[in-house]
Amino acid sequence: MADEHIPFDQFGRNFMREVVTAERVAATIAMVVGERIEVGPMAAGPRDAARATLRGKLADVDVSLAGGPEDGEAMRFTALVRLDCTLAVKAPILDKRYRGTLTIPLLLEVRAATPLRLVIDVEPPSPPDIGVELASGDRSGRLIQVLGNIDDEVRHRAAAEVARRVESPEARRKREIDILGMVDEVWQP
Repeated sequence: MADEHIPFDQFGRNFMREVVTAERVAATIAMVVGERIEVGPMAAGPRDAARATLRGKLADVDVSLAGGPEDGEAMRFTALVRLDCTLAVKAPILDKRYRGTLTIPLLLEVRAATPLRLVIDVEPPSPPDIGVELASGDRSGRLIQVLGNIDDEVRHRAAAEVARRVESPEARRKREIDILGMVDEVWQP
C-alpha cells in the first residue's frame, strides 16, 4: 500500500488531533496537581479564631475537548479535577473534622509555539467556580461550618493554591513539550 501524500497544513492538523488527546491532557494535569495536596494551617472562623488544615488526595481528572484545531489556532479543553479531602478545624474549645470533595474546573488551551513546542495554557479558576462539599457528621460541626464561612475560605485557598501550582517552574516544565528535542533524540544525522 502506497503512502498517501498530504499537505503540510493537513499534517499539522492531524498531528494535533492525534497527539493532543484528552487522556494526555488529563495525565499532564494529574502530574501538575500531584497525588496529594495540603493547604494550611490557615485562619478560619469568626475573627479567625480557629486554625484549619485541608488535605486532599487526587480522585479523578475528567477532560473533554471543547474545540479543535479546525476551529482556530489552538485546541481547547475543559477539565474537572476532583479531590477527596479532609478538613481539620481546631480552636481552643473545639476540634472538628470534615470529609468531602473539592471539584476544580479548569479551562486549558494547547497551542503550538516556536520553534517546535506544544504549550498547555491553564486558566486558574476563581473561588466561586470551585465546588466544595464538606460534611462534619454532627450539628455543631455544620453550625461552625456555616458561621465560620468555612466553605468560602476553602474555595479562596484552593483557588490560590491552583494558581500557585499552575505557575510553578515544575508545572511550566510539564506544560511545555519540546517536540524538536524529542525528534532530535530519535533522529540524528
